Amino acid sequence: MGDNYELNNILDRYLHAETTEEEESKLQEFFNQNAPNGLEERLSRQIDGWNRVEKTTQRRGRTVMMRWITGVAASLLILFGIAFMAYRHTEQQAERALVAFSETLNKGLSFINK
Repeated sequence: MGDNYELNNILDRYLHAETTEEEESKLQEFFNQNAPNGLEERLSRQIDGWNRVEKTTQRRGRTVMMRWITGVAASLLILFGIAFMAYRHTEQQAERALVAFSETLNKGLSFINK
């Protein structure tokens, strides 16, 4: 398998999943014999580096998502707090109005009963 044209042809067919088992064995044999020194170690380090980048990216994504969820939860809490306070204020105003009406009604009734 010393011919570069043949090697390139088999590689191209391999990338398109068109090789036979015999051709794949030839490719494996060629790369086992012609692999540069330290290639496996360099590839391992490169893959480890890619894994670190991927994990860092995933952590950042989770951090951004948690911040977003926390912001939405805080906004909803503030909204419900304001709505509750407005409801309580309205309820207190209604209670005051009923007390004032009751006092006025009692004065009127006491005036009539005299």
